[in-house]
Amino acid sequence: MSELHVDPAASRLTIHTRAVGMLARLAHDLEIAASELRGVARLDGDAWTAELFVPAAGLRVAGVLRGDRVDPDALSAGDRRDIERRIRDEVLQGAAVVEVRASGATRDRADVRVQIGPGSAALTARLAARDRGEGAVGVAGSCQLSLTALGVREVKGPLGAFKVRDEIEILFDLTLRPAAG
Repeated sequence: MSELHVDPAASRLTIHTRAVGMLARLAHDLEIAASELRGVARLDGDAWTAELFVPAAGLRVAGVLRGDRVDPDALSAGDRRDIERRIRDEVLQGAAVVEVRASGATRDRADVRVQIGPGSAALTARLAARDRGEGAVGVAGSCQLSLTALGVREVKGPLGAFKVRDEIEILFDLTLRPAAG
């Protein structure tokens, strides 16, 4: 069995949210980036288990999505701070860390459990694993996560004019390296 650790400087995790509702055009679809990640994967042949921890304080609004392109300048600093505060206080319900546990019998599929505070949701993710040299492994993929399944109340705009779609998209490209020793 071997153990690999997430290299936070070479890893990326983003969340895409989409607005829906009568006045959704007035709302913003967002990309939220995790500026901090830590985690470990344990490999046993093709089978594996992994844990990933995403500190809530490290979730930052990267920008507004225009289709699949991110516009980093579309929001004011005050709007960014307000959205980040709402993510921590309302969506994550004050939880300090988002915990992700995953496992698989092969390297192309993961059974995943995401937990924030008392809420948790199960999902499946498709993976693309590749060798990145010097014992490092890259794991990329995406999945859909239901906020309702996590126990998150509906996220709405003023007067309910729009809401965040229940299914958010999680995209990741992680680099795992052998423990320095």
